[in-house]
Amino acid sequence: MRIYIYILIILLLSSAGIILYEKSQTQKSIYVVSMTADEMSENLKNGTIKGFISWEPYDSKAVADGYGRYLVNSKDIWDNHPSCVLAVSEDLKDEDMIKAIIWAHVKGTGFINDPVNREKVLKYGSEYTGLDRATVSAAINNTMYVEFPDPNETKKGFEILDKAGTFKKNPVSMGYNNPDEFLSSIILDKYYNEIRKRLDDDPDWVPRAVNGSLRFAYLEGNLHELAMYVAQKEGYFERVGLVPGKNIQFIGYRNGLAITNAFDHREVDAAILGMTPILRYRINNNGRVNIISGVNSGGSSLIVRADSGIKSLDDLSGSTIATPGFGSCQDVIMRKMFEGFEIKAISIKAQ
Repeated sequence: MRIYIYILIILLLSSAGIILYEKSQTQKSIYVVSMTADEMSENLKNGTIKGFISWEPYDSKAVADGYGRYLVNSKDIWDNHPSCVLAVSEDLKDEDMIKAIIWAHVKGTGFINDPVNREKVLKYGSEYTGLDRATVSAAINNTMYVEFPDPNETKKGFEILDKAGTFKKNPVSMGYNNPDEFLSSIILDKYYNEIRKRLDDDPDWVPRAVNGSLRFAYLEGNLHELAMYVAQKEGYFERVGLVPGKNIQFIGYRNGLAITNAFDHREVDAAILGMTPILRYRINNNGRVNIISGVNSGGSSLIVRADSGIKSLDDLSGSTIATPGFGSCQDVIMRKMFEGFEIKAISIKAQ
């Protein structure tokens, strides 16, 4: 009887070994490095990385220049995912000012989404980015310009950030009962809801003009923020009393961290930047900002070399790709995109 038990144990251990061996053989992994958008382009060209996840128009430019190819668009793997939003400092107490900038941005968004304005939108996009109309057209086609962020998908983004260890503390330690209460406190929908209702009742409605001044930050060359430029060109800001170069100053920054630093130093009053950098800023740095409107979803893609044989995410297992950095919108999209992969952050010298 004892010998049968020994044989059974041996068989069980052998089976476990086979299972572990097979699991190790099928484990998928991806190596991720942080780079600027320009570094991503150069390092994909020279083969240092196998792909990158960036934002428009960098993605469409890589394709137009011939060295890049779209593998996966963010809107195709995650509907209504969080991306850029319009935020204001808690020091901005003027509710008329807040309503004015939301109204101007909503009008700009509506202008982009109206097919009648397509040619004019392409013209504005080319002016804003310095790129040709065909490249801009591809970039806009990959981007969804929205008026307000999807709360359910925002919560999923929060959960991905939390699981990745992005936050230094949790909402409960900050005095909130749960993440839902935290998100409700930072994402203010009352101003947008009022403006949307007034416009639904009367599309020609314009809020009363403001008397103060505003410093408005944005990410340079980011086509997600096209509605802001359209609102300037179509005179929407002026219609609410904000005249560019006089009482509204548009200040360009290279990334979201630079904008949150500007909020910290009270250098800006309002800004368009990524949802996830704002969540990190609010939790990790006690950032005093609120989200008051949406800007976009989609508009980020995984780009691989045009001449590569990569046809699926599985083909990238064991390879190195780049994102703008840990906790960025594209990093969160990458984690959603590569669910089931072991994600390993590494450092390499950018070329």
